[in-house]
Amino acid sequence: MEEVAAGKIHRLSLLYDRYKAPLLGFLINRTYSDRATAEDLLHTTFERVIKYRTSWRPDACFKTWVFTIARNVHRDHLRLEGRMPLNDEFEFGSLAHEEEERYPDCRRALAALPDNYRVVVELAWQRNMKYADIAAVLGTTEANVKVRMHRACKQLRTNYHNLNQP
Repeated sequence: MEEVAAGKIHRLSLLYDRYKAPLLGFLINRTYSDRATAEDLLHTTFERVIKYRTSWRPDACFKTWVFTIARNVHRDHLRLEGRMPLNDEFEFGSLAHEEEERYPDCRRALAALPDNYRVVVELAWQRNMKYADIAAVLGTTEANVKVRMHRACKQLRTNYHNLNQP
């Protein structure tokens, strides 16, 4: 990213190749599986990376910075559309098909989580982000992320058990 910030825009292709899949998965989850919109938002994210490349600090984690941009691009998209998400269904786009078939109750339990818990679970478990990085992406504190994760796990347990009761 240092080279991109210095004006060597062609070097962005390496970062794009590395972060395209995780960012697209994140945006697909945020857009409730609307792949076309997620792809548009992905491209807008990298346009902003180019536009704001000089604001990136070498001591900052690029992954955190680019996920924050993606989150803001999604928020701007919702604001421009004049709508908030109406669909509570949540898809973990990067799970393998056989995992989906093997763990349908887990997927339904995740889908029943409130959005502010789902995003923390997704970033931690699917994107392997640390709590400090998640806090930076979400614009909150690390302590808040830990509380959300604790509550999400507790709610997941309840949701799962409720699905398996007659």
